[in-house]
Amino acid sequence: MTKISYQGKLIYFAAAAGLAVAAAKFPFHPISLFIILLFYAHLLLRKKITLLIGSMAIFALFIHHFSAVEKGNVSGFAEGRITVQGKFADFPEIDGNQMKGVINVNKERLIAVYYFRSEEEKNRFKLLEISTSCIFKGELKPPKHATNPNAFDYSDYLKYNRIHWVLTADSIDQCRNPEKTLLEKLKEYRQNGIQFISDVFPKESEGIVQALLYGERSQISEDINKAYQELGIVHLLAISGLHVGILVSGLYYILIRTGMTHEKTKLLLILLLPVYCIIAGGAPSVLRAAGMSMLYLASKQMRLQLSTIDVISVTFLVLLAADPYYLFNVGFQLSFSVSIALILSAKTLSKIPIRFYQLLAVSSVAQLASLPIILYSFYQISLLSLPMNILFVPFYSVVILPLSLASVFGMHIFSPLGSFLIAITDFLLKISNNIVLFINSLPSFMLLFGKPSVLFLFLFTVFLCLAFIVYEKSNRLKEMRLFVLFIVLLLFYQHESEYLVRTGEIVMLDVGQGDSIYLSAPHNQGTYLIDTGGILSFNQEKWKEKSNSYSISEDTLLPFLKSKGKRTLDKLILTHGDADHAGEVTKLLDEIRVIELIVPYGFLRGEFEQKIIDKAKSTGTEVSVLKSGDAVSDSFFKLNILSPISLSESENNDSLVIFAKIGGLKWLFTGDLEHEGEKRIIEKYKGLKTDVLKIGHHGSKGSTSDLFLKQLQPRIALISAGENNRYNHPHNEVIGLLQKYGMEILQTKDHGSITYKFNGDSG
Repeated sequence: MTKISYQGKLIYFAAAAGLAVAAAKFPFHPISLFIILLFYAHLLLRKKITLLIGSMAIFALFIHHFSAVEKGNVSGFAEGRITVQGKFADFPEIDGNQMKGVINVNKERLIAVYYFRSEEEKNRFKLLEISTSCIFKGELKPPKHATNPNAFDYSDYLKYNRIHWVLTADSIDQCRNPEKTLLEKLKEYRQNGIQFISDVFPKESEGIVQALLYGERSQISEDINKAYQELGIVHLLAISGLHVGILVSGLYYILIRTGMTHEKTKLLLILLLPVYCIIAGGAPSVLRAAGMSMLYLASKQMRLQLSTIDVISVTFLVLLAADPYYLFNVGFQLSFSVSIALILSAKTLSKIPIRFYQLLAVSSVAQLASLPIILYSFYQISLLSLPMNILFVPFYSVVILPLSLASVFGMHIFSPLGSFLIAITDFLLKISNNIVLFINSLPSFMLLFGKPSVLFLFLFTVFLCLAFIVYEKSNRLKEMRLFVLFIVLLLFYQHESEYLVRTGEIVMLDVGQGDSIYLSAPHNQGTYLIDTGGILSFNQEKWKEKSNSYSISEDTLLPFLKSKGKRTLDKLILTHGDADHAGEVTKLLDEIRVIELIVPYGFLRGEFEQKIIDKAKSTGTEVSVLKSGDAVSDSFFKLNILSPISLSESENNDSLVIFAKIGGLKWLFTGDLEHEGEKRIIEKYKGLKTDVLKIGHHGSKGSTSDLFLKQLQPRIALISAGENNRYNHPHNEVIGLLQKYGMEILQTKDHGSITYKFNGDSG
């Protein structure tokens, strides 16, 4: 009887499991169906009948498993007021006057948010422990889905973590500390370790050391984190497989040198690795690396013949069985794609004789394997990513990580030695951070591709795999040139894809209590942004200030523009100088090229407006001042300026008002125009009609008069206003007036961003 061996072939079962989860999440997607057919056709044509049957069984099993998990991932709560007893599942995050944390309530998890009433109360809540149980009273609401195109979906993120509600608490009382479980004690140990690093390390380096040892990145400054991410080396600030490998190898060596047998050392490490996963934060990359280490050690202990590709395949299957939602985690995707690529290329890479070229080849394989995921998630890559990885991966692995470990242990064992090591670590980190910040400040090293389609990702991955396979089998570059050429052509196509888009679009972005409207012409014939939004700042006490404040430009506008592949704004139009319309201009000018800045006549009314003009001129942006009777035109768009007609004391009434015919509709963008400004426009432009009206001043009762609507006769009203805004915009009387004229009302606070796509005179 022939013995069937699955050695080296478990990757097929892992692939079947991954395809099953993807197919269950996106049923009947044509690309998904095609890949599944291709996969099983390959096994059938290669006459791997046993593998075919086994893979089909795994596929069916994981389809059922994902469906069962989805069916069970529901909530027993309902929206509205609630009073519950909840237990903190982890240490709550306190930032400024806000506390946020996950609480366990009736076998379900909720996000609890609480705003402190005083600094004394904030200091009192800092003493909360992980197992603290309290009575929470407040409002239960579902988390918001993404309100702008291609934005991060907070609701899906929470759903994948089995969380369905956000509890905004107005009181937290009757707190007590019951006995901690083993898991809670481990998490407490982790938190104490993180706090210890904060206590002994300088502020500039504490965040990176916390990230390397405990997987905690919250204390890394925004500029450092951004620079590492844009240069493609942000993985260094997370616990990766390389870090776990170094730690396991180092500990193995130390234990053996102390006289422990190999068998006992392996067994001890197998028992310690799950504990380490909890202490290190449990990120997918940590689970993958620890899982592989445990399987590898167990196979050696039990004398099993498991290849490295089998080890990673079993790890993938176990993690996906534990939680199929892991498949949609970017960290999980990157960790497995890079690791599998390196494992499959290991034999060829090991034949490269010169160490530097071997490091170059390893970094290149890792970069290529991660490229589709990075493009889909972040829309851009840095040309410096490869050289930066070649330089910084060894530096962090050989120098910074060991020094960080030695510094912490040194402080516990002999503090003078620990302090000395901390000083060295801090010095080296300051140098490396300054290098990263300087290199990231250099222009023209970032390639922006926009968000690729699923078809692009499929073709890119197929050609990349074929290129690897051909090179592995032939070991000659000549054999893989055709596939490399296809990959380059695909990248070039994606990079220039904005010129191939046949439809244009107008998007009223959800920027909270502000305005920002995006106009894009077909075939990249014009990209405009009317206003930038902005956060209205109010003076508040120091203890209320958040360490990482929300930025509309960084968190909304730039990600949106990058997802569209926009490297340049042809026109940035400011209707007036209020902070909620122009507050993000200077930040935007730092990050994206703007050819022309258009402002209304009479724009300069204070230091804020002057700062905008000065910033524009310093970046080489042309500044144009327009008034009623002027026009903005290029190869596609023609915008007619209706206001300001004459200057008044009201900046709102002197808003730049724009009329345009786009996609078969007549549009009127009114800024913060009020009744007096409306009256001037209808007196001067007596025949003015429009189909779509951007309601002035976010629906304030001082705007949108009966007389104005009567003349314009719009069919659709667009209102940009923040959810639960302090001004109660839009006002009920304005909504009543719009309803009186039978208009369709679309609001960002209710509907999120509002998009109109057009082709020619239809849309």
